[in-house]
Amino acid sequence: MAVTALVKPQVSVVLPYYEGEKWLLRSVNSVLSQGDVTRELIVVDDGSSQSPIPVLQAIQSDSLRLIRIDHAGKGAALNKGVSDAKADLVCFIDQDDIMNPGRLKLQYNAFLDHPQTDVVYSDYERVYDDGRLIDHFISHQATNRECLKSMARSTGLISMQTIMIKRSTFHEIGGFSNDIQLTGLDDAEFFVRLFASAAVLKYVPGIVQKWVLHGQNYSESADFQQTRLILLKYLSNYAINNQSIREILPYFQYHAFFMRGLFYLERGLTDQAMHEFLKAVRVRPLNLNGYYLLLKSWTKKMSPCKFNR
Repeated sequence: MAVTALVKPQVSVVLPYYEGEKWLLRSVNSVLSQGDVTRELIVVDDGSSQSPIPVLQAIQSDSLRLIRIDHAGKGAALNKGVSDAKADLVCFIDQDDIMNPGRLKLQYNAFLDHPQTDVVYSDYERVYDDGRLIDHFISHQATNRECLKSMARSTGLISMQTIMIKRSTFHEIGGFSNDIQLTGLDDAEFFVRLFASAAVLKYVPGIVQKWVLHGQNYSESADFQQTRLILLKYLSNYAINNQSIREILPYFQYHAFFMRGLFYLERGLTDQAMHEFLKAVRVRPLNLNGYYLLLKSWTKKMSPCKFNR
């Protein structure tokens, strides 16, 4: 594993690593196989007990760098990677995801063609760990305000899987939060601040990355449900001084409570599920889905009673 590149790269790719040895080589190779663009890959080991060195030491590339920090969460790892990046453009890949061929060239060329652009975003696909396709996510050109509204309604137009951003813009936005409690939704908090800014967004069609579902995704965990509430605290604070965020805050709240309710309902925790669905219908009383799942939770809670008469 080489340490430094001799030529300033055109794009820096940051990969936050934490206990992901199983998938790391696949992700790293998908970045290093990118052609027609000079790039560097910065793997930031977030204090993992499984060092990435055994996987990376066999890779002979002067484009690969490894940085280790004490465990501080994904946001802090991403910030460290960007702060050490040599290129003026940066993008990101998770340790278990896959960059599609031609991704860096496609988006780098978009910056050449539209130099006023701050952020380029594209499309992505979801796949199972064995490569089987789940679905495609195709986006479109939208304003910052449209992106914020779409995100609040849980139909986001931009994802971490597809953005390439000027390093200067990243720092102007403030980077990712270093709050370890936001791990898993670091990107959501970052995107709210990005969309509320004057950053120029440019959509470039093309499926540029694969999000991989493998059963150990953090978004399926109980801890992630608590992270939803941490995100709401941040957004509530931002809404005090930002009308755009204030207007769409109920949609963020509804989605968080709704998804927490589903999590509990699927695990048979009906009391917790009902509590969350009640909060959902209170913030958006005209949305019928919340009432439906509230009733479903109540029915599931009461159904054992008929066998005990």
